[in-house]
Amino acid sequence: MRALLHLLEKELIEYRIVVKLPLFIALFAILNFALLMSGDNVSFYIQSSGAGEWVLGTDSLGFASYVGKLNEVVAGCVYILLFLVYVPKTLRKERNEGSLMFWRAVPVSDHLAIAAKLLFALVIIPLITSMLLLFSDVLVWLLAKLWMPMATMVSFAITVPDMLWHWFGFIGRVTLMSLSLLPIACVLLVVSQLISYPMVAVVVAVIAIKVMSYLVFGTSEIGDFLSDIYSLPLTILTDENPLDAYLSLGILTHLALLLVSAGLFHLCSKQRSTDDSAFSMLFSSLSRTK
Repeated sequence: MRALLHLLEKELIEYRIVVKLPLFIALFAILNFALLMSGDNVSFYIQSSGAGEWVLGTDSLGFASYVGKLNEVVAGCVYILLFLVYVPKTLRKERNEGSLMFWRAVPVSDHLAIAAKLLFALVIIPLITSMLLLFSDVLVWLLAKLWMPMATMVSFAITVPDMLWHWFGFIGRVTLMSLSLLPIACVLLVVSQLISYPMVAVVVAVIAIKVMSYLVFGTSEIGDFLSDIYSLPLTILTDENPLDAYLSLGILTHLALLLVSAGLFHLCSKQRSTDDSAFSMLFSSLSRTK
């Protein structure tokens, strides 16, 4: 447990971007509130491939109406962004910087090291993001307390219980997002130990599979299935019922993805062990040469 905490602390120190976002969220919360105060007929339309059209207006339910929902979407998008920044480069970074030898001397098993990285990407980052959302909601509540009459605050559900319920709901939402991101994380971790640009490689591979499957089978079902998998986190984020969105792929599909994730996790650990052994042999040879 202590080694796991050390690993998580190391990741947090190296990737400080995950703790530099409160200012961004605070500024966005102020912008949202300014939009709300400017009028009562505001709507947002978001169009994304594979996710359909998502409409956000003043009739949105929950804390602070559309302002709270928009804060939630922004916080979720920040989580996805940080995930894509962190996962593809974390293993390659430790190999390039030579920290593999340091963690082997602790000692830390390869399975524990990979598990720590997955925990950081799928638990620590969304937890920090949820705190940023809470900070944003508190700021909205304080501004409303200063400028809005109590009746208006109640009509927009800008109350402490609604704010806490909003936060707990976001925790549940990002939990489902993390489950849907697990197989993607494992794929990126494996590819990142083979190729310098894993994100580019994965995107090209997905496009190639879509094109080839359509040319060979004359149908886009395989491509549509892949699209459903990688768009699922965003679908969960924007859907009114995140659990229904998560289960839309089917329980058997999720079980299969979990089994694939477990296999990729084991493969990734083996890859890290092989890279570490090769690095150790090189380090020993250089030492003997000196």
